[in-house]
Amino acid sequence: MSSDSLTHTLARFAADLKLTHVPDVVREQIKLHLIDALACGLASTRSELAVRFQQHCIEEYAAGPCALLGTSVRLAPVGAALYNGMAINALDHDDGFEVNGRGMGHPGASLVAAALSGLWLRKTSGVELLEALIAAYEINARVIIAVQPSIERFRQVYGVCQHQALGAAVAFGKLMQLEPASLENALGLAGTLTPLPSLRKYNWESRPLVSFKDFTAPAAEAGVRAVRLQQHQWVGAQSVLDGDQGLWRMLGSDRFDPHQLIADLGSEWLAANASLKHYPACRWIHTALESFEQLQSSYSFYASAISEIRVLTGTTQARDFMDRRPVNEVDAQFSLPHTLACLALGIAKQDWHTASTMNDPQIQALADRVVAEVDPELNALMADTRRPAGQVLVRLGEEMITGLRLDYPLGCRERPSSREQVADKFRQYAPLGGAAQNVELILAGLFAIEECEDVAVLLEGLSGPDSPRSGAGGS
Repeated sequence: MSSDSLTHTLARFAADLKLTHVPDVVREQIKLHLIDALACGLASTRSELAVRFQQHCIEEYAAGPCALLGTSVRLAPVGAALYNGMAINALDHDDGFEVNGRGMGHPGASLVAAALSGLWLRKTSGVELLEALIAAYEINARVIIAVQPSIERFRQVYGVCQHQALGAAVAFGKLMQLEPASLENALGLAGTLTPLPSLRKYNWESRPLVSFKDFTAPAAEAGVRAVRLQQHQWVGAQSVLDGDQGLWRMLGSDRFDPHQLIADLGSEWLAANASLKHYPACRWIHTALESFEQLQSSYSFYASAISEIRVLTGTTQARDFMDRRPVNEVDAQFSLPHTLACLALGIAKQDWHTASTMNDPQIQALADRVVAEVDPELNALMADTRRPAGQVLVRLGEEMITGLRLDYPLGCRERPSSREQVADKFRQYAPLGGAAQNVELILAGLFAIEECEDVAVLLEGLSGPDSPRSGAGGS
């Protein structure tokens, strides 16, 4: 393998990375993303889709040592990564990656899921886990920035999270202590095992939407599988990121900036653009949701007083996000009328997309009062830069009140979430996965994870009852 290839450079960076090389602010940020991903995975017990998927994974994957979040089930590494990647993303409350408001994936659902499989295979310290995740988040960030297509190609073909297979391979491979050459080979395998870029085939015009939506789980599976194949001496694509026929071309992009992959590597941390989500819904509608929530908080009105919620937005949201009768939880996560109704009525976030909520007459009645209006300025932001800004107006009888126009959603680099907000999310969601008695103890351990000698021991409390570390798959 070429020692001067882009792929080799990234593999060596990942294999050699030590926590002492990482700025404190980056270390603390990735720690928040780990906590957030665990919270989201534990909340998946509220997801009918995740429950059905768990049964699929039990049927199709071998038993092993790796825990499925919030359950007593243990599977082999690939099966556990697939399930945990799906569980973390199930409520669409998991993290993202954004540059100047432009969303480019959901890294935690793939990268944290892959890392979780690793820590059950060998004793893993908190320092090792952070090193693996930081390397994975950084390489994931560089790859997606480097392969960004033109706006014309974006409208034709795009993959939301397919590139995350490489980050997943880094996270798992580093915990498996792969040397640079072996990790490079695993990246070659991960790149060609990753699912096709399929955003344009999400069934936008013929719902229901695809169940995998962001394809975080197949990316996690591909990354872990790649490392496992490498451990069995399989050969992957050499220099998979390099050249005119590199991964960028396979992912459907029409341009590639190799400089972005390695420029200031180790000194400028693009992982700092990772973002956290305040609402369990597609990121493209968060600015509208927050504009409404701020308005309701300021004016203290009841949902029963609302005669109209008018959303100023872009053409894409007005066309694809106005389904007033979502038929399942994925459709609900991409519905402005449904999510605004949940917010207005104070529905607990973990229950926004349950069948009982979707079928609630109050939710449906309020959803019918939501209208979308294409705003030229907001539409231009979305069309030209993929920035989903938004604003909401609410009619209360004869009075129309106007919410703030938000260019950036809460939780991005421009408006970061706080440590306490992430802690509160963990406290809200962790008990849903059976960790009610251990929440504060586990949370304190996660915030001080550098001091942890064996992360699996810390996370035992997140499993279901009677789940020995070496237990078999099954419930």
